[in-house]
Amino acid sequence: MNASSKLEFDDIHFVVSHNGVSATLNPLSFKLLRVLSDANGEIVSVKTLLDTVWEKQNVSPETLKQRVFVLRKALNDAFVSGIVIQAVRGEGYRLIIEKITEADTSPLSTEPLFSGNVETKYFLRFRSTPLLLFFVFLIILIAALIGFREVGHSGNKVIANNRIALWSNVTPSDMTKNAKAAYARWNNMLSQSNDGKTLQLVKSNQQEEIPLSLQARKDRIALVSFFETIEMGEQSLITLSIIEPATATILRSDTIQDGSESDVRELFESHKSGIKALVSSQKLYLNKQQRDFANDPIWVELRALANPR
Repeated sequence: MNASSKLEFDDIHFVVSHNGVSATLNPLSFKLLRVLSDANGEIVSVKTLLDTVWEKQNVSPETLKQRVFVLRKALNDAFVSGIVIQAVRGEGYRLIIEKITEADTSPLSTEPLFSGNVETKYFLRFRSTPLLLFFVFLIILIAALIGFREVGHSGNKVIANNRIALWSNVTPSDMTKNAKAAYARWNNMLSQSNDGKTLQLVKSNQQEEIPLSLQARKDRIALVSFFETIEMGEQSLITLSIIEPATATILRSDTIQDGSESDVRELFESHKSGIKALVSSQKLYLNKQQRDFANDPIWVELRALANPR
């Protein structure tokens, strides 16, 4: 295990560790992080990253952007904190290792909260009572409105949670022949399952300038099936992922070579089963607690549904 820029890399198992927390990465993600780390905080150009990480493969900057996205999510899902991959417009990417500062250990002030006499204290308490009651009433009203909204939406769970978008890192016209055929097959499989009830494949094009969560809300997308292809000579490396768009959480990701037709078919069938299981479970309508906390039990359930046996 080698140390580099305060990160520890296990080149055999593709594990990176920081501050005692480890994450197992995809080989490409591991290599990308290693290259950024070796730059010691300097900006690494897009061309250098493409040439170093993918070597002689012909890949586009968009592929790099998607790989950075996958790397960030992998680190976040493993609760590896303090690692920031910064995109520098027009130049490239830079790795920033945040320093952990000790919490302020200064003693709490012992100054009394109220230094007036008893008569003044009770007078102020009396004067503030109407204001306090107003705030209590306001909080109750807001809570009631939120509860009403949740109930109002609950009747539309099936409708709101069956819309699936198919995105790819490159347009089909720019894919290799085999990758284009695989993409068309996957698109066709999703289209055949598009019955409007169990599954609804919607037309939605990924917009780079809009955060995934905002676009998901705008297009009312419940899940994103992300088709990523990387050229390797005459063949392509295909990565198929299921993404929960509200939090940009990858629920499942599999990588295969497009040369094996049986493997591709098996992968597509498994992903289709995972998507249908997620949709029919009606568990994609996440509340704020589930969206904000990556260790909420719902994520274990969703990943299990996305990976059917």
